[in-house]
Amino acid sequence: MNSPFFPAKLLLFGEYSIVIGGRGLAVPLPLYGGTLGIATPAVMRQSQGIRESNDRIRELKDYLQQLQADNALLCNFNFPLFEAHVASGLYFNATIPAGYGLGSSGSLCAAVYQSYAHQPIVYEHTFSGHNLPQLRSIFAQMEAFFHGASSGIDPLVCYLKQPLLISSNTQMETAYLATIKEQPFRLFLYDTGSPRPAHAHLVPLFVSKTQDAHFKELCQLQLNLFNNNCITALFEGKAQDLVTNFERLSLFQLEHFLPMIPDAVIPLWQQGLHTGQYYLKLCGAGGGGFMLGFSLHPHATEQLLGKNKVQWLEW
Repeated sequence: MNSPFFPAKLLLFGEYSIVIGGRGLAVPLPLYGGTLGIATPAVMRQSQGIRESNDRIRELKDYLQQLQADNALLCNFNFPLFEAHVASGLYFNATIPAGYGLGSSGSLCAAVYQSYAHQPIVYEHTFSGHNLPQLRSIFAQMEAFFHGASSGIDPLVCYLKQPLLISSNTQMETAYLATIKEQPFRLFLYDTGSPRPAHAHLVPLFVSKTQDAHFKELCQLQLNLFNNNCITALFEGKAQDLVTNFERLSLFQLEHFLPMIPDAVIPLWQQGLHTGQYYLKLCGAGGGGFMLGFSLHPHATEQLLGKNKVQWLEW
């Protein structure tokens, strides 16, 4: 089948901050992604991974059909075609590592929506005011199959293939980012070497901690401030402001988000803060997968962290 490629997504800024009213900035990450395909019976027999993908997509289809039967589905799907393709060996051919915070389920939801939704909303550079919230609601409902609940942001970014600036639960807009190659700083992904455990439940842990008024106020006054300042500095190309606020964000997370940082990463996190050669912060919920890094000294960063552990971001 002729299915388009849908990239992974990366939440550059906003992890946990979005939950308490901070801003967020998510970007497509074409280093990873996936496309729908149909496997031959021989390939299906030989590949357990493809069989598991086919089973998961069948379960997603069944979930959406049940929503339709309950008159709760937010958009119409071509279920006869969807079902025929599933029976023929439909699977998601993806390079996105699961549990790394890159939106593997979001990319799949974007691909399914584009291929099987009746009259899918087509991205245009200028969206009408209702299109983004409408798409987000559709994707939130779809991705809830995988996570029990979803903001819809991950599949929305994968589908749009555009940066998305989130100002609140109801306000978001596609955004333009200047080419990062022209900046004196570099952003990178640090590979912790292991995915986030499926049972980690880190977001519920954070939400429970915000029941403490002092902790919530601390996050609103400092976490949101540093996070929002990073977004502003990135858009405006103010390297020194980004250095200052990324460092503060890194230190804040080290002090208050230890359950979200793998034990093996803590010395490297501290090393960055001590040397000033680089800074690390969470990438998504944390707990494993990738960490997001900032550096003004790429060569020294690779020496300290290991060249094979660092992936430099480009756009």
